[in-house]
Amino acid sequence: MKGRRVTPRNNFAPAQEAIGNLLLPKLNEIISGGWSAALGAHTEIESVSTSQKSGAFYRHYLPLLKNLVSVLADSYRQYFKLALAHPRQAERDPHQWAWGQLQPVVGAALEWIRDWYILACDGENQYVQHVGSTEFLPGQTVSLSIPTTAPPSPPPESWRAPAWLFSISPLVGVGPLKDKHVPAINSEEKLGAAHTRLLLKGARRVFLWQLGAAIEAVRNEEIAAAGAIPAETVNGQTRRLNKRKGWEQREKLYRAIREALARNRSLQGMEFCAELDRRHAAPLLDWQESGEWQEWYTFKQAWRQPGLRRKIRRVRQEAMKGG
Repeated sequence: MKGRRVTPRNNFAPAQEAIGNLLLPKLNEIISGGWSAALGAHTEIESVSTSQKSGAFYRHYLPLLKNLVSVLADSYRQYFKLALAHPRQAERDPHQWAWGQLQPVVGAALEWIRDWYILACDGENQYVQHVGSTEFLPGQTVSLSIPTTAPPSPPPESWRAPAWLFSISPLVGVGPLKDKHVPAINSEEKLGAAHTRLLLKGARRVFLWQLGAAIEAVRNEEIAAAGAIPAETVNGQTRRLNKRKGWEQREKLYRAIREALARNRSLQGMEFCAELDRRHAAPLLDWQESGEWQEWYTFKQAWRQPGLRRKIRRVRQEAMKGG
């Protein structure tokens, strides 16, 4: 009997789905447990002096943030390993593909941070609302009617943070301000809209910094591990892993761009190029091999060339899509 050729099954899509299925329960556990932690923080905040409220807030918040970053970095590792094993399906860029898979979850996490802040400070948010209270009487049973509908909560954008939560520190993502722009911090007063936005933006920035650092560590570990394996075996035959030439230079340039824009997201044009030169960023291999990028060029000099200017703009956009 003549043997039939068996085509190996492509398990890329099932594996991708499985990683997402493993992530969601862990994420839901953090979110649901986070509401309890926020209410606990609110209870403690209400019972301490103004100078101690910020400490109470962060004692409850920072462990949650660490756990959230850890869970997302672990999922990134699984996605990244899958992309390394299936370069064609991942479009030859494992990091970009793996990071793209996490974008919906990262976006939800950024919104969750704001809602956690609101609940911890005010005791209510759009998801958790106070419906009533009753006096505790030992040995007696009490009942409390729960309304079937809840009054609409104010939109999260209208929330104003308490002044005691505001601080200027890299640890909270808020950089130096002129003295006249610093609010009275040791106060129960509410911040204005601008300072509240700055506070929440700083919280999101810290989360993205921590996640970015964790992901970079994961990526380096997995690339080092993959580099130790000289080949992969398919149907008993050995073949080299096919990675797009110059991908390491592209990753280094993307990283330099993200780091530059993390400090000042508005950098454009010549100022953006000057920052890349300050960081000793290297051009893409494609630019060098095509002859467009002269050996002596800096990014500022390349910006004066129309063709390279378009490519620098494009690589800036590509880096930010994955960062």
